[in-house]
Amino acid sequence: MTATVPKRTLITMMNALSSGVVPRRGLEYIAVGRKKETQTFVNDLEDTSQGGGAFRFISGRFGNGKSFMTQMIRNYEMDQGFVVMDADLAINRRLTGSKKEGLNTYMELIKNMAYKARPDGGAMEPILQGWVLDTKDKLGDSATREDIAKSMRSDVANLSSLQNFQDFMKVVICYMNDFLDEKDDITALRWFKGELDLKKESRKSLGTNLVIDDSNWYDIVKIWTGVVRCLGFKGMVVFIDEGVVLYKLQNKISRSNNYERLLTMFNDIMQGKTQYLSIYVCGTPEFIEDPNRGLYSYEALRSRLVAGRYENGFDNYLGPIINLKPLTNEEVFVLLGTIKDLHEQRYEYESGITDDMLETYLKTVMSSVVSSTMLTPREITRDLISLLDTMHQNPDLEFLDLVEGRVINADSNPDDEIIEDLDV
Repeated sequence: MTATVPKRTLITMMNALSSGVVPRRGLEYIAVGRKKETQTFVNDLEDTSQGGGAFRFISGRFGNGKSFMTQMIRNYEMDQGFVVMDADLAINRRLTGSKKEGLNTYMELIKNMAYKARPDGGAMEPILQGWVLDTKDKLGDSATREDIAKSMRSDVANLSSLQNFQDFMKVVICYMNDFLDEKDDITALRWFKGELDLKKESRKSLGTNLVIDDSNWYDIVKIWTGVVRCLGFKGMVVFIDEGVVLYKLQNKISRSNNYERLLTMFNDIMQGKTQYLSIYVCGTPEFIEDPNRGLYSYEALRSRLVAGRYENGFDNYLGPIINLKPLTNEEVFVLLGTIKDLHEQRYEYESGITDDMLETYLKTVMSSVVSSTMLTPREITRDLISLLDTMHQNPDLEFLDLVEGRVINADSNPDDEIIEDLDV
């Protein structure tokens, strides 16, 4: 029997699953399988909290569980005291570009910055506010602005060697002053969010010529990592999804530039140049393995990611690539039972659907496609919820009558598309 789920979480989950998207909360109630993969992430977190980090690519075809897996781990990490960031790449959000595509990715990461008390994002400003107020309380009512600034600088003094750190702290102190003055429009917040793009305005308002752009946004992420660590969090974890966007770029120079940025980040973390930071990039197998446009087309990445000669086809969950295989039929069956129980909780009714009926449903959908690999948990789950919705609203309908003769139209493969890209 599935555990009772809080009502708000239950509604959010079912709305998301019925739309074929991964819910932000409640994933622990429907998680099945993935034990070895999950253990890898747990081990990575331990390493990250000790000052190390990990950079891994999570590979799996569309609907096979990449987003689910990373969202579940994201929630776990927040519970464990980490700050997380996440962003989906898109045609206007990449790692670098000539039209602020890299900056757009940074802006998305900052918008989605989260921790346990702010699980839905928007955590940047509360972190800054907490830092200022905690410092002010620690020093007492007699503390001057100079005292507060000096103490805040002392909190993060060990980060002074990081690129652009001094400029970052100038903006922090400007934020502190404006926040304590209770100003409504704080220029420093625009700078932190990547919204300030004129050096003249930055110099006039904040005392620095630096603005966040495609060339330095990753350096700023590293500074944020150090700051949150100094403020008591265990570290930072960054998730970048839809890596296939880079694979789809038709312009070879654009792809190479983005792969070069990936290589820089990969080397940075794996060589220990960055502390308390882990990054996970999700994409399809083609994004990684295609020799013409994938990561394997970039020799420096291919040499780091290709399977070792002794793996011989065996699973390796400790390497730089985690390949998510489809759930087994047994695991899918458990998932279907859980979805059925949650639907009954959501609408407070008894569906009357037995395990034998669910088994018939699963056999039917598996036999109605040319290949079982065409089906994904996303499709099967979404279709079951649609079926349950129909039965709940039409109690005279028979389950087997709806299931019998059912035909599955598997989602088309978005990899067939090529992004026309003139950006160099």
